[in-house]
Amino acid sequence: MSFLEILKELVDGVAGGAAATLMGMDGIAVNQYAGTQDYDVETVGVEYGKVIDEIKNASTLLNLGTVEEVMVTTAGMDLLLRMVSEEYYIAFVVKKDSNTGKARFLLRKAAAKAAKELR
Repeated sequence: MSFLEILKELVDGVAGGAAATLMGMDGIAVNQYAGTQDYDVETVGVEYGKVIDEIKNASTLLNLGTVEEVMVTTAGMDLLLRMVSEEYYIAFVVKKDSNTGKARFLLRKAAAKAAKELR
């Protein structure tokens, strides 16, 4: 399964799924998919990748363990960030009224599929 197929299945699997990208921690997008609306998920992934890096550093400093997922809730959208490996993560943007439980579940599955493809 290609990265594009993984991201498409993720976004299309959640009502209100806007876009998803597979990003490297270096800020380079491996692949991305936007649903029915044009959404600049690459920029979101790049900017929030910096946040993941800071959260990973704080987690290490506090001996909390490895960061697996981060959720950012804003007035209009929710952003789910899921680590695929040490070097890659998926950023998934969903509309505010979406089923975030389902989005998190599908994101976990997508991250596992992407990790398998990265091997």
